[in-house]
Amino acid sequence: MLLITKISVAERARPLLLSEWARFRPRHPDEVFGMAYTSSLTKADGTTPLDFRPGYSRHSVNPDGLSDVWARAVPTNGPEFLFMPKFIWAPNAHYIIDIASERYELLSIGPAGQN
Repeated sequence: MLLITKISVAERARPLLLSEWARFRPRHPDEVFGMAYTSSLTKADGTTPLDFRPGYSRHSVNPDGLSDVWARAVPTNGPEFLFMPKFIWAPNAHYIIDIASERYELLSIGPAGQN
C-alpha cells in the first residue's frame, strides 16, 4: 500500500473532510475511514446533473489484504484515510485534497496545482 504524507487539505475543503470523518461509522468492526471515488451520477430520468463533478466520498474500508493500488493518505491538516488514487503517484510531488462538488459533498485528490 502506498503511503502518501506529502498531502494537505485546502482550507475550503477542510470542513467537508472533517464532517465526513465525523459522520463515519464502520460497516464492520475492523473497517476504517476511507474515501471511494464516485465517477458518475444518474438521475431517475437517466440524465446526469449539469453541476455534477466526480470525486471522493466517505466510505468504510477493511485495511486487511489491500493491494498496492490502495494508498494511505496522512494529510498534514486532516484525518488519515485509505483510498484508491486516480493518479500515478510521484513520491516527490505534493498532493492536495479539495472540493470537487459542494452540492454532492465530493472531494478531489490530486497533485497540487491540478485540482
